[in-house]
Amino acid sequence: MIDDELQVLGKPRKMGKREKWRVAIIAFSLLAVIVALGIAGHYLIANEHEELPTKNPGDSTIVPELQESADSLLNCWLDSINGTQGQVIVMEVQTGEILAMVGLERNFEGKFQPCKNFAYQQELGSLTKTASLLAALETGEVRLNDVVDVGKGIYKVDEERQMMDHNWRRGGYGEITLDKALEVSSNIGIGKAVVKAFGSNQQGFFDMLNKMSFGQPEQIDGIDGLKPTIYSSPKDSDWVNRRIWWSAIGYERLIAPIQMLTFYNAIANDGKMVKPMLKVGEVEVINPQIASTKNIKLMQETLEHVVSRGLGRKAGTPLILVAGKTGTSQVNEYYEGEASVSEYQLAFCGYFPADAPKYSMIVSMNKLGLPASGGGMAGALFHDISEWMITHNMPSVIMIDEEKNDTIKITGENLHSIIESLE
Repeated sequence: MIDDELQVLGKPRKMGKREKWRVAIIAFSLLAVIVALGIAGHYLIANEHEELPTKNPGDSTIVPELQESADSLLNCWLDSINGTQGQVIVMEVQTGEILAMVGLERNFEGKFQPCKNFAYQQELGSLTKTASLLAALETGEVRLNDVVDVGKGIYKVDEERQMMDHNWRRGGYGEITLDKALEVSSNIGIGKAVVKAFGSNQQGFFDMLNKMSFGQPEQIDGIDGLKPTIYSSPKDSDWVNRRIWWSAIGYERLIAPIQMLTFYNAIANDGKMVKPMLKVGEVEVINPQIASTKNIKLMQETLEHVVSRGLGRKAGTPLILVAGKTGTSQVNEYYEGEASVSEYQLAFCGYFPADAPKYSMIVSMNKLGLPASGGGMAGALFHDISEWMITHNMPSVIMIDEEKNDTIKITGENLHSIIESLE
């Protein structure tokens, strides 16, 4: 497993008591024109969305402007990283409506063309760690503040195999808590949590993932060829016990990005899993509660920490709080004579605003060769699309200018000046 090593993007600042009182006064004056306000740091979120026209049952859920923007940004990123294919899917948290769904692949001329690769399944790497840690928490055998020793980043699983963290060359993380293990995407930390939680009952791990509906749905109207997630388990005749370590960190399972997004969307939706849909209609609930309310809340906090202080910083924006997880995995290796080149899958899956989730999104890109960083590449594209959405009132964000005792609505024209002032 190749994990992400990222540059730092500033975390949204926290307010002191005096600032909070000033914000409260300003918010009170806006109640007449803003239906509902979410306060987090230095912004207000208006939950009304004037840019989304009313749709009737049976209408497409796709927002054309967002679809076009996501297509353009994905094309630029794939071209810049020597990509081979990619997807961007944006979904509304509570309804499951798919607002954008873009798929691109490189053709023989080296250009990217649209493709319907949304049913394509591959190992999505460390994105699976969120499900693994949540499954371990559900047993009650481990807690997020449990300390796990990942040593110098190299752990001997058995006589034949060893597991490494991405920073093993720099001496590893030593003793860390399990929430920190997810923040820094420690293979060893998450692997140890799963092994401790399920002990000799390794099948229990997979049963718990199924109970949480991980890998659902198995079919979606409008996405051809989608099939059940494929994975190895102790029920297989060739299973050996060490394989659970790799199952815990995202290998040994083929899953489509839309299926992974459905799981993260459920976390954003306080544990309620809804089925993604491309046509307006009644919300279809897959699982009313994938895990306990307590553990869902803990996971929400940890996923926000992944972005604010972990390996997912590139996905963040100073405009709102973002939560999510990075993922990087080696999926293929190609040979031409004695020379070889590896293909990597890069992903970021998350949602925003983290403190009042409205939208979830997955970015998945494949590229040839190194460098390969799910956080630094897929996360950066997540950042670009989320900021485009903010400037187009998805969600509508109002900045508080305390010097002028006034409010400023973020638009495409003032976005860069606002970010510069915040940084």
